[in-house]
Amino acid sequence: MKRLYKVEKYSTKEAWLSSRAKSFGGSSVSALFGKNKYKDALDLWCSATNPKDEAKEDKQTVSTEYGHNAEKPICDIFALHHKEYEVKYPKTITLYRRKDYPYMSYTADAMLKEIATGRKGIYEGKTRIVQNKAEADEWRAGILPEQYVLQVLQGLVVINDAEFVELCVELIFIDYDTGHWKSSEIRSFHLERNQCESAIEKVMKREIEFYTENIEKMIPPDLTVEVELGE
Repeated sequence: MKRLYKVEKYSTKEAWLSSRAKSFGGSSVSALFGKNKYKDALDLWCSATNPKDEAKEDKQTVSTEYGHNAEKPICDIFALHHKEYEVKYPKTITLYRRKDYPYMSYTADAMLKEIATGRKGIYEGKTRIVQNKAEADEWRAGILPEQYVLQVLQGLVVINDAEFVELCVELIFIDYDTGHWKSSEIRSFHLERNQCESAIEKVMKREIEFYTENIEKMIPPDLTVEVELGE
């Protein structure tokens, strides 16, 4: 398969944030589909039509700082559990960007090579504080939050020669009475490109539509219209 993306490397987080602000990444896609609780399509439109210094807007919380610090250890644990892969953890911050659609980007936590076949894959690592019993039951049933699904689909949109994704999540369970840490566990989920081609196409179509119809024409998006990913 012809590679349709380029690889950009950044020595500082500030430089990466500045470059990423010019494109749609994994969290942006979830906002386009109304699945991001922190921002929506109008927020993306405002950012694109009136750019700000994303490095200045970036605010660290206790949970985001923990997630950043846990990223490499969780990846190392994944590598120990999955000897079938060669895990390539980036030495510098790496952004993947489509050449044909430069407003589509993705930051992979690591890249994978399936040793037996040579197939290329994407590794995405997450930490997640489980908020309640209902969410805990969903995780144990293998039901992923929609924003995570959209994020890894964006990885497959941008890194078009990747054939699969491994999503590795540290689930942090709390005592719902006290709010204190109770226990944690690490789970991984596998997604094959050939099983979700239709969803990948819908994500790509939505990004193209938003860019050409809203950003280029300077028309704010209609948030009353529901955007469904479907099956």
